[in-house]
Amino acid sequence: MFTLVEFCSSNMLKGTEDMYKTLDEDPEIDVLDYGCLNNCGLCSKAFFVLVEGQIVSATTPEKLLEKIYKRIDKLKKEEESWFEDLS
Repeated sequence: MFTLVEFCSSNMLKGTEDMYKTLDEDPEIDVLDYGCLNNCGLCSKAFFVLVEGQIVSATTPEKLLEKIYKRIDKLKKEEESWFEDLS
C-alpha cells in the first residue's frame, strides 16, 4: 500500500519544497500538492502536511520530515496488525 502525503502549496513556499522532492522519490509514498488544504491557522504558524488525511506538523522542515516517517511507520504497523488479526 502506498502512503498518501498531501502538501499545501502555500506552506511549501515557506521551506518544505526539498522535503516534497525527497518524499516524491520514495516509491512507497504518493505525494500531492494543493493550492490550499484549508488549515490556514496552522499554515501561518508551522510546517505541516496531511499523512493519510491526518495533520502532521513541526517547527522546522527537518523535524517535519522525521515526524512524517514516524507517522508512516505507525500506520504500517497498524495495518500489519489489522491483517494479522484477520488470520
